[in-house]
Amino acid sequence: MFSEKYRVNTLALAIACALSSVVSSATSAQTADNKADNKKETLEEINVTVSPLAKPADAVAAPVSVLNGDELRKSAAATLGQTLNSQLGVANASFGGGVGLPVIRGQSANRVKVLNDNLDVADASNTSSDHAASIEPLLANSIEILRGPAALRYGSGAIGGVVNVIDGRIPARVPEQIEGALEMRHDTANSQDAGVFRVQGGAGNLAWYLDGVYRDNGNTQIPGLAIREHQEHDHEEELGGEEEHHEDEFNSNGYVGNTSARAKSGSAGLSWVTESGFIGLSVNRLENNYGIPLGAHEHHEEEELGQEEDHEEEEHGEEAVRIDLAQTRYDLKGEHDFGDDYWDKLSFRVGHNDYEHVEIEHGEPGTRFTNKAWESRIELTHDAGGEWRGAYGLQLSRKDFAAIGDEAFIRPSVTDSVGAFTMKEREWGNWHLDLGARLETVSVNPEYGSDKDFDLVGLSGALQYFLAEHQHLSLGLTSVERAPVAEELFADGAHLAESRYIIGDENLDKENSLNLELGYHHHNKEASGWHAAKVEANVFYNRIADYIYAANTGGVDPESEFDIYRYQNRDATFYGAEASVQFPLSDALSLTLFGDSVRASFDDRIAGESSDVPRLPPLRYGFALGGDYDNWNWQWRTAHALAQTKPGAFEEATDAYTRMDLTAQYNVKLAGNDAVLFANARNLLDEDIRNATSLLRDYAPEAGRSIEAGVRFHF
Repeated sequence: MFSEKYRVNTLALAIACALSSVVSSATSAQTADNKADNKKETLEEINVTVSPLAKPADAVAAPVSVLNGDELRKSAAATLGQTLNSQLGVANASFGGGVGLPVIRGQSANRVKVLNDNLDVADASNTSSDHAASIEPLLANSIEILRGPAALRYGSGAIGGVVNVIDGRIPARVPEQIEGALEMRHDTANSQDAGVFRVQGGAGNLAWYLDGVYRDNGNTQIPGLAIREHQEHDHEEELGGEEEHHEDEFNSNGYVGNTSARAKSGSAGLSWVTESGFIGLSVNRLENNYGIPLGAHEHHEEEELGQEEDHEEEEHGEEAVRIDLAQTRYDLKGEHDFGDDYWDKLSFRVGHNDYEHVEIEHGEPGTRFTNKAWESRIELTHDAGGEWRGAYGLQLSRKDFAAIGDEAFIRPSVTDSVGAFTMKEREWGNWHLDLGARLETVSVNPEYGSDKDFDLVGLSGALQYFLAEHQHLSLGLTSVERAPVAEELFADGAHLAESRYIIGDENLDKENSLNLELGYHHHNKEASGWHAAKVEANVFYNRIADYIYAANTGGVDPESEFDIYRYQNRDATFYGAEASVQFPLSDALSLTLFGDSVRASFDDRIAGESSDVPRLPPLRYGFALGGDYDNWNWQWRTAHALAQTKPGAFEEATDAYTRMDLTAQYNVKLAGNDAVLFANARNLLDEDIRNATSLLRDYAPEAGRSIEAGVRFHF
């Protein structure tokens, strides 16, 4: 029997379905005269790049969200996970203020592919939870989130979803005049100052682009103690135990120690543009230095030394463990439009990423992680005059990964992959059919030991039925496989920043994911009044055979005193739902109700062990009330997350919380140019928020009440 809190999810879905029925009836009743008298300006549809067939997000069978324009500018933060945390079905796997990775429907790391304009970012963020994604959200033009398997087009690393960050580094058009933007913002959550600029121009067939960003912040401010006190510690305090005394000395009140960060990034791009396409290249340099919150690793050292010097070091804010990241990325991109009755477009992408970061331990260089990666993809699309449309693609990649140093817990390795795919679609009447297939081979070659080779097959099918022009039902079935990656196979050692001793398994089998999805979508951008209500509801069921995860064994490594985590295969089932309904209360006011939930458990039941998949986000629901007037708009958003009482074996539960945010912006003219004044008030209730998805939830809560304000110029 379901518990009461999971009935909330069922109730939310029932409400969403009932509301969608009302919208369906209202839409069917709308006459041609209503459409002709519609006074709203028709918004230009933007095709999402996660579909090679040039389709808007509303028409894609899989659930796709697009964050762009003012909405992106309001949400943009220092990390990708924090930027996307308010999106349906997406959570943030934070690791202090410097790291935030997206979790999609409970999937993260090697199951969620983070892309930079359709190519893998190729950093080290999937090897460890303390490694930041080498993406600057403040420079993004748009961010596309595909919830659910996207492995057919992007490879086995996208078995759980895709986050595609689109920028303008390689121009696809020649601007008529120089245009650009400049933004400055300050955030009281961590005294962050950030500045961003972008400018582009061109002449004749030549287009150019430049951008840059700089961020500098101090420690994250929180409403209480950084380290969460546990019942066993409270008991020790009553008995006058020495262990609690040490934790009191180490703990910080009102801030999370060692969470300052400094980052800068710059890009330049150049393109040759013709009537039939373009070819261009870009180069980007990113440098990011951020601290790892003072957590269990520092606590262990204090217990061993028992010296006042360590306490003074923490009080004076000196660095314990920091990440010094540097990356240089080169990209080549081109498109050619055939102008043919059958063949549509040929596009190609080539990217090379030279990535490294050093873990600085008490001011001294420690373990160095490097990843020199190449990836290329080519796609050819066709349109057979209204019958079958489709795409053929080929993807090649090589990753040369190494960890060097005393705490190098992953064996150096080279991973090669080759994948070929095809995607087809056809329409007849009110029906729309999507089919896809992919063959891929992955080879992981360690510096020493046996090579590991995997042959992967992916198949997908989706059927849509359009109840009306702007609403449809969809049913999708996907079967995809994922090969284990180097850290899952070859890890063996202590990782100081994570405070874990990690053990891989060279005999891991590949994963096989069978995903079933049912969805409903309604969105008529051209309508007015209640006909413009936007409804999205999805339920999903995902059974993963030989699911690979790092299991907390409950044991402790005697030398490092870190908990031991061991990678293993275990069958698991994920299921959940997402729903969002946006009502236009008037021409200027709208109300949105939303909720999402995911549950996951292992199929086998082992006596004395938890059957819950660890570190899942809890059920979340809430509302957003927004107003859009002549020169200004605002939104008040409140989300409530339930307690996560099923955290997995030897993991800590998290408490429920309510997060309230308020954003506002005002459009003005400054020096003859368009400008936007904006302010974002976050966590207005000053809640103690600890993410269930975070390994550091006991040591680094989310920021407390804060205000971010700034100005953005357009020219």
